[in-house]
Amino acid sequence: MELFLSNPKPLKVQAYTILKEAIIRGILKDNEMITERVALERFGISRTPFREAVQTLEAEGWVYNIPYKGTFISPITIKDIHDVFELRFMLEIGVVRKIQQKINRKNLDQLQAITAAMNTDPSQMSDVDFMLLDKDFHKVLFELTDNERLISVFKQTSDLIRRIGMRVLHRASRREEVVCEHQRIIEGLQNGTAELEMEQHLNKQKQSFIELYQGEK
Repeated sequence: MELFLSNPKPLKVQAYTILKEAIIRGILKDNEMITERVALERFGISRTPFREAVQTLEAEGWVYNIPYKGTFISPITIKDIHDVFELRFMLEIGVVRKIQQKINRKNLDQLQAITAAMNTDPSQMSDVDFMLLDKDFHKVLFELTDNERLISVFKQTSDLIRRIGMRVLHRASRREEVVCEHQRIIEGLQNGTAELEMEQHLNKQKQSFIELYQGEK
């Protein structure tokens, strides 16, 4: 995604998407002030779309406002990590339990193709693209439930997960671990151990995120 106004969507939608993506990617840092001037100079976003986007981002918790000071990027907190993984444990283990009963070769091939595309060499694939593929892998699992409410919850949380994950990938070994964990989930969907493999995957991810958070303190 080019982080600049450049497509036919309404300007407020473009501004919202660009600013949120900049937060996810770490272009806009935790607790950094974001102003109309910065938005215009860095992203080509003018005053009205900026203000409308900020209102939505604040309502969703991506930014916060301090009266008479300005708007700032909401930081990732340890509570964010615990909360999102509590939700993921509740949902994703149940998701693989549900879909492994009806998984077919076409579904498995789709998951395998995504995993195969996740290049573990950072010189060959950016962290951004790697995390988008990781998101696609989990998105497919949710879509296979054919439950629109579950899919909606995934959409609400996946960007926060991607934001945290972008930071973890500075460890070269984490890419390889993620690919191996995805592979084991695929195998688990075939042999009935998907719940265990998903639990181990989520435990590993959560631990990586917590270690990152603590390391930055």
